[in-house]
Amino acid sequence: MNKKRLKNEGMTLPELILSVLMLSAFTAVFAVVTQFTAKFFQPLNPISTDNSDSSEIDLSDILNDQIQINQTFDSIVSFLSEPGIDRNYILNLKCTSLPKLEWDIPGITNNAVPNTYKICIKPTQLSESSYLDLNNSIGKPGIYIIYAKPNNGISYNSIPLRRVFCRPKPFCKL
Repeated sequence: MNKKRLKNEGMTLPELILSVLMLSAFTAVFAVVTQFTAKFFQPLNPISTDNSDSSEIDLSDILNDQIQINQTFDSIVSFLSEPGIDRNYILNLKCTSLPKLEWDIPGITNNAVPNTYKICIKPTQLSESSYLDLNNSIGKPGIYIIYAKPNNGISYNSIPLRRVFCRPKPFCKL
C-alpha cells in the first residue's frame, strides 16, 4: 500500500495574482451596481430648511403636489368655465406660480400651487365662438388646456400635469 502524501504549500504566485484581480473586479462591479440601485431608493420627502425656522420639515412629494395642483385646477376650471368670464380674459393669462394674486381667482389660497410649479392656460385649435353665435346655436364652445409645469424640469419628485376643459359650461355637451 503505497500512500501518496499530498503536499499543500498554498497558492503559487500566478494563482495569487489571479485571485486578487478577481476580487478587485468583483468589488468594483458590486460598488457600481450598489450606486446605481441606490438612486431608486432616494427619499420622496426631502427636508428643506426655511430661513424662518430650521425645525420645519417640508413634506412635499410628487403625490401631495399632484393632489394640491388638481384641487387648484378644480377651482380654476370651475371659475373660468362660467359664462360671465370673457374669453379675452383667459387668452391674456400668463403663466404664474401665484394664480390667486396674478389671475384674481376666487376660492383658492395664495399657496394653492407648490412653489416648484407654474400654472399656464392655453387655448386649443377648437376656439370659442362669440356669445351671440353660441346663443343662436351656430357657435361652438372653446376647449382649453390648463397645465402645471415644474420650474426646474422633470425629476423623480416633480412631473407636469394637465387638464382639458370646455367653456362656457352651459354650452359644453358631455
